[in-house]
Amino acid sequence: MKTLSKERLLEIYNNAFLTRTFEEATIDLFSKGEIDGWLHSGVGQELVGSVLCTLLTEKDYIIPYHRSKSYFLARGVDPGKLLAEIMGRKDGLCGGVGGEAHLADFSKGLIGSTGILGAGMPISLGTAFKQYYESSNNITICSFGDGSVPQGAFHESLNFAATWNLPIVFICENNLYAELSPISKGMKQQEIGKKAEAYGIPGYTVDGYDVEAVHSHLELAIGQARKGEGPSLIEFKTYRWRGHYEGDPQVYRTKEEIESWIKRDPLKKIEEEILSAKITTKEDLEKGKNDIKLKINEAIAFAKASPFPVEEFLLRNVYADDSLF
Repeated sequence: MKTLSKERLLEIYNNAFLTRTFEEATIDLFSKGEIDGWLHSGVGQELVGSVLCTLLTEKDYIIPYHRSKSYFLARGVDPGKLLAEIMGRKDGLCGGVGGEAHLADFSKGLIGSTGILGAGMPISLGTAFKQYYESSNNITICSFGDGSVPQGAFHESLNFAATWNLPIVFICENNLYAELSPISKGMKQQEIGKKAEAYGIPGYTVDGYDVEAVHSHLELAIGQARKGEGPSLIEFKTYRWRGHYEGDPQVYRTKEEIESWIKRDPLKKIEEEILSAKITTKEDLEKGKNDIKLKINEAIAFAKASPFPVEEFLLRNVYADDSLF
C-alpha cells in the first residue's frame, strides 16, 4: 500500500471484518425466522464505510442508506443495539420502532437512513447548510445506491449543494443493480461520477474493491469539503453478493457474475497485504478475528434478551409529542 499507514490498513480491515461478521449473523438469524419483515444485506459492500469512518471527526454528519451497516459499525455504534433495532427490540438504537430501513444514532452523527430512494439527499443539505452557516470545518457524508440516481432528489440536491458550495461528499455505492434491475435499465449515462460535471463539481468513478483507491479519493474529497471548496460526488463500483433482499431468487443475474465478484473479495486482499507486509502475525490476526466473532455473539445474546416495545411506545415521538427514545 502506497499511502496507507500500517495502522490505518489494519483498522480498515477490522472494520470490514466486523461488518462482514455482523451481516452474516443477521442473515443466519433471518433464515431462522428470528428477524421479521425484510433484510437487505450489504455483504460484499463493506469496504467503503470501513474506510470512510477512519477519515471523519466526531462532529461530522453521516446520512447512511439501507445497506450502510459498515457506516454504523465503523463509526463505533454498539453492534448489540444495532442488531436489537433490526430485530425490532426495545433496546435498539431507535427503541425497536425504526427497524432495518430507519436506523439512526444521533450520538455518533448518524442522522438516519430512510426506506425511500434518494430521500437522504435533501436531508444532507440541511446538515451541511448548518455546518456552512456555522463556518465550521465539519462535513456531511451522504450515501446512497445507484437506484437513487434517477430520482429527482439526486439532481436537485447536487444542484443546491453546488450552488451554495456546501461541505458535502456524495457517495454512490453502485452495486450495478437497483433492486431487481440492472443499471442499464435506469439510465443511459451509466458512469455516475460523470454526472457531477453538470453541476460544476468534482466527480470520480472508483473501484470500490481497491482499498488504496477508496481511501485516496475519500481523503481528497473530504479534504476539499473541509477547506470550503464545496461538494464532490464519488461513485464506488461495488457489488452485493446477496440478493436485493434475503429470499430474492436473483433471476436477473448469473451465478458466474456473482462468483467473479466474490473472487475479488477485498477482505482477503487486505488480509494478504497485512500478512505479507508483516503488519501483524497470522496468530494475532486470527486472535483479532476471534475477538470480533465473540463480540458479535454477545450482540446476538443482547438483542435476543431485549423485549419488544410496549404498545404505548408507538404513540411517542408523534406529532406534538417531543419525547425521545
